[in-house]
Amino acid sequence: MRSRLHWIHSKGQHVSVERGSTYLGETVAKYIVLVVLLYIPAHFFHWENWTAFAAASLYLLWELSRMNDALAELADIWNEQYRAKQEAERDEYLRKRRGERGQSGQS
Repeated sequence: MRSRLHWIHSKGQHVSVERGSTYLGETVAKYIVLVVLLYIPAHFFHWENWTAFAAASLYLLWELSRMNDALAELADIWNEQYRAKQEAERDEYLRKRRGERGQSGQS
Protein backbone atom coordinates (compact mmCIF):
# COMPACT_ATOMS: atom_id res chain seq x y z
CA MET A 1 0.00 0.00 0.00
CA ARG A 2 1.46 3.33 -1.01
CA SER A 3 1.19 6.28 1.29
CA ARG A 4 -0.42 9.54 0.28
CA LEU A 5 2.62 11.42 1.58
CA HIS A 6 5.35 12.46 -0.85
CA TRP A 7 8.97 13.61 -0.49
CA ILE A 8 9.56 17.13 -1.77
CA HIS A 9 13.28 17.79 -2.31
CA SER A 10 14.38 21.40 -2.09
CA LYS A 11 17.76 23.04 -2.49
CA GLY A 12 20.53 21.58 -0.39
CA GLN A 13 19.73 18.98 2.23
CA HIS A 14 16.26 20.29 3.12
CA VAL A 15 13.48 17.73 2.58
CA SER A 16 9.83 18.26 3.41
CA VAL A 17 6.81 15.98 3.33
CA GLU A 18 3.54 17.01 1.73
CA ARG A 19 0.23 15.27 1.32
CA GLY A 20 -2.62 15.74 -1.10
CA SER A 21 -4.67 18.86 -0.44
CA THR A 22 -7.96 16.95 -0.50
CA TYR A 23 -6.97 14.27 2.01
CA LEU A 24 -9.05 15.60 4.92
CA GLY A 25 -12.01 16.37 2.67
CA GLU A 26 -11.94 12.88 1.19
CA THR A 27 -11.73 11.26 4.59
CA VAL A 28 -14.63 13.27 6.02
CA ALA A 29 -16.77 12.65 2.93
CA LYS A 30 -16.11 8.91 3.06
CA TYR A 31 -16.91 8.86 6.79
CA ILE A 32 -20.24 10.65 6.26
CA VAL A 33 -21.21 8.34 3.39
CA LEU A 34 -20.30 5.33 5.49
CA VAL A 35 -22.40 6.60 8.40
CA VAL A 36 -25.39 7.06 6.11
CA LEU A 37 -24.95 3.60 4.60
CA LEU A 38 -24.67 2.02 8.04
CA TYR A 39 -27.55 4.05 9.47
CA ILE A 40 -30.03 2.51 7.01
CA PRO A 41 -29.69 -1.10 8.30
CA ALA A 42 -29.35 0.16 11.88
CA HIS A 43 -32.66 1.98 11.53
CA PHE A 44 -34.26 -1.02 9.81
CA PHE A 45 -33.21 -3.42 12.60
CA HIS A 46 -34.10 -0.87 15.34
CA TRP A 47 -30.56 -0.64 16.66
CA GLU A 48 -29.33 2.37 18.59
CA ASN A 49 -28.63 5.51 16.54
CA TRP A 50 -25.00 5.69 17.66
CA THR A 51 -24.25 2.23 16.19
CA ALA A 52 -23.71 3.64 12.71
CA PHE A 53 -21.28 6.28 14.01
CA ALA A 54 -19.37 3.71 16.06
CA ALA A 55 -19.08 1.32 13.13
CA ALA A 56 -18.00 4.12 10.77
CA SER A 57 -15.36 5.16 13.30
CA LEU A 58 -13.53 1.96 12.46
CA TYR A 59 -12.82 3.57 9.09
CA LEU A 60 -11.23 6.54 10.85
CA LEU A 61 -9.05 4.17 12.88
CA TRP A 62 -8.01 2.44 9.66
CA GLU A 63 -7.06 5.78 8.08
CA LEU A 64 -5.12 6.69 11.23
CA SER A 65 -3.18 3.43 11.02
CA ARG A 66 -2.46 4.08 7.31
CA MET A 67 -1.12 7.53 8.20
CA ASN A 68 1.00 6.03 10.98
CA ASP A 69 2.41 3.42 8.59
CA ALA A 70 3.17 6.09 5.99
CA LEU A 71 5.03 8.23 8.53
CA ALA A 72 6.95 5.18 9.76
CA GLU A 73 7.90 4.42 6.15
CA LEU A 74 9.14 7.97 5.65
CA ALA A 75 11.07 7.87 8.92
CA ASP A 76 12.79 4.63 7.85
CA ILE A 77 13.73 6.14 4.49
CA TRP A 78 15.04 9.27 6.22
CA ASN A 79 17.11 7.22 8.68
CA GLU A 80 18.59 5.08 5.91
CA GLN A 81 19.43 8.16 3.86
CA TYR A 82 21.26 9.98 6.64
CA ARG A 83 22.72 7.07 8.65
CA ALA A 84 26.16 7.31 7.00
CA LYS A 85 26.30 11.06 7.57
CA GLN A 86 25.36 10.63 11.23
CA GLU A 87 27.98 7.91 11.71
CA ALA A 88 30.68 10.09 10.13
CA GLU A 89 29.79 13.01 12.38
CA ARG A 90 29.79 10.73 15.45
CA ASP A 91 33.21 9.31 14.52
CA GLU A 92 34.62 12.81 14.01
CA TYR A 93 33.29 13.91 17.40
CA LEU A 94 34.78 10.88 19.15
CA ARG A 95 38.12 11.42 17.39
CA LYS A 96 38.24 15.03 18.58
CA ARG A 97 37.24 13.98 22.08
CA ARG A 98 40.01 11.38 22.24
CA GLY A 99 42.49 13.94 20.97
CA GLU A 100 41.49 16.40 23.71
CA ARG A 101 41.85 13.71 26.37
CA GLY A 102 45.26 12.69 25.03
CA GLN A 103 46.50 16.29 25.06
CA SER A 104 45.21 16.99 28.60
CA GLY A 105 46.79 13.73 29.90
CA GLN A 106 50.25 14.65 28.49
CA SER A 107 50.33 18.12 30.08
